[in-house]
Amino acid sequence: MTQTNIIRWFPALIYTVDKEDKYSVLKLITKIFIFNLLLAILATLVLGTGEEAAFFKESEIGGEAAILNLLVFLFLVILTSIGIYLLIRLKKFSLLEIISTFLFAFISGSVASLIIPLWLYFLVIQFAIITQMEFILIEFLYIFNIVVLFIFALFFILQLLALVHIRFLKFRNTILLVTASWAGVFLGLYSGILTPPILMLGFSLYDLYAVYKGPIKMITSELHELDFARKSEKEGVFVLGLGDLFFYSLALSYSLAYLGISAFILVTIALILGLLITIFILLSRSKSEGGQEVPALPIPLFLALLAIVLSNFII
Repeated sequence: MTQTNIIRWFPALIYTVDKEDKYSVLKLITKIFIFNLLLAILATLVLGTGEEAAFFKESEIGGEAAILNLLVFLFLVILTSIGIYLLIRLKKFSLLEIISTFLFAFISGSVASLIIPLWLYFLVIQFAIITQMEFILIEFLYIFNIVVLFIFALFFILQLLALVHIRFLKFRNTILLVTASWAGVFLGLYSGILTPPILMLGFSLYDLYAVYKGPIKMITSELHELDFARKSEKEGVFVLGLGDLFFYSLALSYSLAYLGISAFILVTIALILGLLITIFILLSRSKSEGGQEVPALPIPLFLALLAIVLSNFII
C-alpha cells in the first residue's frame, strides 16, 4: 500500500511540510484557519438557526437534550473510529478507500447544496430589486430544486475526482476543508442553543483520550507502522483531522449566530490563541524521533468556551 492510497481515504487534511523551516507548520495552520474562518462567516450569513441537526430537541425535552445529543454523537464517532481501526488492522484498505470516498463525496455534495443555492438566492433577490425585474426571482424559484441538485452533483463529482484520480489529488485538501467547515457550521446553527457548547466540551475531553489512549492513538500507531508519516530528512507530514476543522467552524458559527459580533470576535481570538499554544506544544514535542501526535481540540475549544461564558457576562 502506497502513501498516496492512504491519503485518499484518511479523514484529515494532509500536507507536506519543510522540516528545515521551523515556521512551516505555523504558516500552514494560519492559512487553514483563515480559510476556515471565511467559510464559516459566509455560510452563517445565509443560514438561519434551528434544531434540525439535533437527534433530541431542546424545545421538546429541555436542556437534557444537549447531553443526549452529545452521547449520540460520541457513540457514532467512537463506532466509526473502531471500524476504521479494525479495517486497517485487517489490511482492508480497498474497502476503506471505497467507503470513505463515497462518504466524503456525499457529504461534500450535501453541505454544498445546502449553502451555495442560498447564496445564489440572495444574489438573485438583490439583482431583482436593483433592476426591478421581479420575474427573474420567480424564474429562479421555479428552478431552485434543479439548482440544488446541480450543486450536489457538482461537488459530489469534484470530491470524487479529488479522491480517486491522481491528477485531481492536489484539490483534495481544499474540498475537504470546505466540506468540514460547512458541516460544522450546519451543526453549530441547527442543533439548538445548549447542544453546541456541550458538544465542544464533550469532544474536547474525548479528543484528549482518543489521541493519547483511544481510537486515534490506535489508528495512528497502525499507520506509522505502514510508513504513513515518513517522508525524508527535509520533508515531513502535517495532519489535521477533519473533526478539528468541524468544531472550529461550529464554535465560530454558533457564537456569530446566537451571541452576536462581539462574542464572535472573542471566540475567534480564543481559537487563534488556543491554536498557537497547540502548535507550540506540537513543535516542542515533534523534536523527538518520528514526531508526536497532539490533540488540536482541547485548548482552542476550552478557550472558546471560556470566551462564550465571558461574553454572557460582560457583553
